[in-house]
Parts: sequence; C-alpha cells; structure tokens
Amino acid sequence: MAEVTESVEKVEENTNGAAEKDNEPSQLESSIIRQVEYYFGDTNLARDKFLQEQVAKDTAGWVDLTVLLTFKRLAALTTEPEVVCKALAKSTEMIVEVNEDRTKLRRHPDNPLPEQNEETRKEVQARTVYAKGFPVEGTTIEDLLEYFQPFEKVVNIQMRRRPEKKDGNTVHVFKGSCFVTFATLEQAKEFVEKEKVEYKETNLLRMFKADYLEKSKLEHAEEKKKKKQQHKEEDSAFTLPKGTLLHITEIGADSTVESLKEAFGKLEADVAFVEYKRGEKEAMVRLKVENTAKTVFEKLEGGKITLDGVEATARLVEGTEEEEFLAKTIKTMAERRNFKKNKGGRGNKGGKYQNNKKRSAPAGDNDEEPPAKK
Repeated sequence: MAEVTESVEKVEENTNGAAEKDNEPSQLESSIIRQVEYYFGDTNLARDKFLQEQVAKDTAGWVDLTVLLTFKRLAALTTEPEVVCKALAKSTEMIVEVNEDRTKLRRHPDNPLPEQNEETRKEVQARTVYAKGFPVEGTTIEDLLEYFQPFEKVVNIQMRRRPEKKDGNTVHVFKGSCFVTFATLEQAKEFVEKEKVEYKETNLLRMFKADYLEKSKLEHAEEKKKKKQQHKEEDSAFTLPKGTLLHITEIGADSTVESLKEAFGKLEADVAFVEYKRGEKEAMVRLKVENTAKTVFEKLEGGKITLDGVEATARLVEGTEEEEFLAKTIKTMAERRNFKKNKGGRGNKGGKYQNNKKRSAPAGDNDEEPPAKK
C-alpha cells in the first residue's frame, strides 16, 4: 500500500507540475499581456484620448477587443481575440478584466485609475529613473523592453528623442537615454544604487529623473549666463570706424534713403548706413571706411550736394558729436543682434514645436506612435 500511495502522490505531483507549467505564459502570451496591460495601465490610460473615448462609450467601461486589435503593436502580436483572452487569463496583475463572453476588456474595477493631480505626478516622477548609455543608432523600444525585463518591475519606458532635419524632413533621433518608471520607489532606488549596470558592455549613467531635471536646469542656466556674458564681451569689443559721418540738412520732400545712397555713390563713397525718414529735412550718412568722410566732403563745392533736384548742405561730424552717435549706433546694433539670437534660441522655440509635449514610450509601446493609431 505504501508503494501505491507513493505512486499516487507522484502522479498528483506530476499533474500539479503540468498544471503550473500550463499556467505559465509563453513568450508570445507574455508580450500580449504586457502590451494590453500597458494600454490600460496608469500611464497610458491617463493620457490616451482615443482609448478614453472608447471607455466612455460603455457605462461599465468595456472596450471591444476588435477595437484593441486595430492597435498596431497588439496587431503585430495577434489578431485573434481568443489568443488575447487566453494570455490575459495567465496574468498575475489585476489591471485588465475580460468580460464573460470574452469579447471585451476594461480596466479592472478593483484597481481604478489613480486620480491625475500634482501629487500623482510627483509620486510617479519619484520612481522614475534617467538612464543614459544606449547606442544612438539602431536601438529600438523592443531592445529596451527586453533589456529591462529582468529588472523588477519596469512599468514605463520613454525613449528620449530630439528633432533633426534629414532630407528636408523632421525626424526624431534617439538621444541614447530614456526615462524608466518602476512600479515602486524601492525598485527604482535599487536600480540607481547598483554598483554597475551595463548595456552591451557600456556602463549606464543612472540617476533619478528629478535629479536629472534639476541638473539640466542648472546647466541650462549656466549656459545661458555664459552666452549672455559672451554677447556682452562681443558688444563691448565691437567698434565702428571713425571719420565716417556726414550730416545732411535742407533735404527735399522727395528724397529717399536710396536716392541719398545713389547721390553719395556718385562721389565714390562706400555708404554703410543712412539714418533718414522720408519727409524729414535732415539725415546722417555713415561710411564704411575709416576717415573717408573728409575725402568725400572735399569733393563737394561749398558743402553742397544735389539730392533729387534739391540742393542740400553737408557737414563733417567730429569730436563728441561723432562719439555719441557711434556709441548710440553700436548699442542699437547690439540690441538687434541679441533680439534675433533670443528669438531663435532654446528659450523661445515657437512654431510647430511650441507646447508640443511628446508622448512617452512606456513598456510595451513606442513614443513615435500616436495614441489614436496604436
């Protein structure tokens, strides 16, 4: 009887082992679970307008599987509703619920979406890590998903990208770094505090996202300060040649900046700038080459020059008057240069990148993929 009992016990052990093995998800099923749970997870569901609309169509929050199977990344794994349901039955998380006839899914009612507020944002950021050291070229979200799978437990991966012009088009190039959100703060700390973490023999730089953002903020402020100082030094070093000013009076009503330049051009004067508004009787002509104003003036008989049929009077500008005018001109030119630099700099992106908040690429999805067309 002992042998029979032992035999029965072995059969039971073998049966239980087989059952446990059958309940373990295959590689495909693990990918399906990860993808679907990402769709209904805290990160994606809180921002995915399309999926939110689908959830709102049903009072109980059910979404047809046929809709989910149009999402690109899930459809790449399977287009069979039953395959999705079988995979989800093996999930150990309580994120997604399948309805009785296995045609619809919803966020599990016992695990509702956290309220989206500043407290939640800070809590998520607290368990998010910055990691840098991945190859800029050739790295995909799939590579990162596979790499981070052994770490417990990654719930979100955002590949960091920058816009770059290529063949006239804007492409988003991977920066070699990502933001990785863990399920708990303790898991995030464990990842950051590991003595060494490598990706393909490259040691990864790791720090909490909050620390990275603060570091970037300080670096940007320092960079801005250096540029401001550089501009200041450039402005102070910038000079205009002396002996280049002629003041013109008694100008006729029909004269323009162009006609003044033309008239002085006939005198072989290399004109840099004419300060004049049409209709006014005075103008200031600045030449390019140092000490050429006197040469030009000596070509005028009695300081007279004909402008658009009207005889005007010219005189040399020297001494304090010249210094004050050149100083004012240098200041105006510097202000214009700085305005143009600031307009096109990082501080004022404007255009199509203004307020363009980029969608992250959590575990199981790609940040290049818009929410409505998964």
